[in-house]
Amino acid sequence: MFNRLRRLLGWVLMVCCISAGFVCPPSAVAQGDGVRVNRALLIGVDDFVSRTSTYPSSTNNVFAMQEALQASSIPFETIMIPDAPITSADALAVLIQETFADSDADDVNYLYISTHGVYEDPDTMQNVALLLSDGITEGHLTPKALQAAFNGISGTKVILLDACYSGAFIGKGMRKQPRDVYFLGDDFKVLTSSGAMEESWYWNTAESTEPDVVEQYQQGAFYFTQALSQSLSPRNGFPADANKDGSVTLNELYNILIENHAASTPQVYPQEDDFVVFSYDLADAAVDSAVRSPIGDVTFSSSTLSATNQKLTLEFIALRPVRVAYQIVNQRDGKWRFDEAQLIYDDVEQYTAYGDEQGAISPGRKVRTLTLNLQNGQTSGYVMVQLVSIEEGKLTVHAGRVIAIPPAEGDLALAVEADKRYDVASPRELAIFVRHAFPCQLSVSIINSAGETVRRLCHRQSTRPLKITPEGSTFYWDGLDKNSQPVPAGEYRVRVVGYMSQQSFTVDSDSIAVSATDG
Repeated sequence: MFNRLRRLLGWVLMVCCISAGFVCPPSAVAQGDGVRVNRALLIGVDDFVSRTSTYPSSTNNVFAMQEALQASSIPFETIMIPDAPITSADALAVLIQETFADSDADDVNYLYISTHGVYEDPDTMQNVALLLSDGITEGHLTPKALQAAFNGISGTKVILLDACYSGAFIGKGMRKQPRDVYFLGDDFKVLTSSGAMEESWYWNTAESTEPDVVEQYQQGAFYFTQALSQSLSPRNGFPADANKDGSVTLNELYNILIENHAASTPQVYPQEDDFVVFSYDLADAAVDSAVRSPIGDVTFSSSTLSATNQKLTLEFIALRPVRVAYQIVNQRDGKWRFDEAQLIYDDVEQYTAYGDEQGAISPGRKVRTLTLNLQNGQTSGYVMVQLVSIEEGKLTVHAGRVIAIPPAEGDLALAVEADKRYDVASPRELAIFVRHAFPCQLSVSIINSAGETVRRLCHRQSTRPLKITPEGSTFYWDGLDKNSQPVPAGEYRVRVVGYMSQQSFTVDSDSIAVSATDG
């Protein structure tokens, strides 16, 4: 069901269950000409038959993505935004074929979809689909139908999905992957807003209580797309480019979203992939401060706090006078409780260019400390913290962080699950599920039969809620060692160390027979 949530900072924050088959005849693969040509198809769905409207959030998402892609140093030959809503998988497949018809092996084709996501069998959480609708007619787009829509299209396909349960399109964010996983292979690069069991969230100003916001056009966005477009924006200094070389890889983009997008857990295929999804001119990162985002360089002191000290420190730079607030949202019963959220205006500076308006701050580097209180007698849990600005009637979420708060003590009930066979030559990754009873930090490694670490997947990484039963975290291994080389055939295990307050727990998986050839 669609849940309407409370007003905060003049927003209406809502859960978007953002979250067949047209099959094109196969055609000969077009040979590359040595020149990369970018093309994009951007789809936003706001009006539905079976779900509440998200207007104008999906519409604004499309325009935000269009603006981001236009900043690319490799110009887009086409950025297609349909004139009329797409209402069926067949209609979308036709549009995909038309938009990318001229693609050759060197080209890159981008598909972005913002919509509701649903499970056709909600009781068993089976058969995920994206809704395509104009408010009168509504169709379902399945992973199988979407992959088939690209049949015969040469080049690399970059698919960006902002929808509830969208991780299920690549079989990620779930305890055990399904038998059929789509979009495997080097020609697909997929980034989703959430895990297979998670909702995605959006906001709009339909019921704004901010006078200057009321006077402006209606605003709204999906949290994931806002973070995605900001990470590729010159207004923000292209923060996704971690090494500042003018190229953003899929792995860099995924990492910045995991760090700054808190409302759901992004998923990616392939994991740790170095394909360049976006390029820009380094000179474009030094835009005039007047057009830069008013807030930059946001950092959080930690992603894990103790049960006895729940103080979180934030640092950021205000480039000009602006109003700032912090939204704190607790998680309970598997849902982010926006209806119980706290909104804290920055009150450290009382007089600025805004006088004594709530949240007004002056330019400069800021250090702020927030106290995060678990609600309803909880002794452990997750808290989301978002930094928001209001400038000339425009609301912007600049950063969000999931904070894990483990209990002071207890049995973590740590366990690890993985398939007992894995072929490193397969495009399918080894899915690893780590069960833990409470929020904690995890170190996950692949070890060989001699007990040597051949790959470390993470080190003391804070867990975040994935809405999986039983509670746990997911990891994926591509069969490569720490030098990015395929491991030799043999017996391997997954070793997990869990850290909870002053306690630590270690567990190994059953033996995994790794082979080096298809089969």
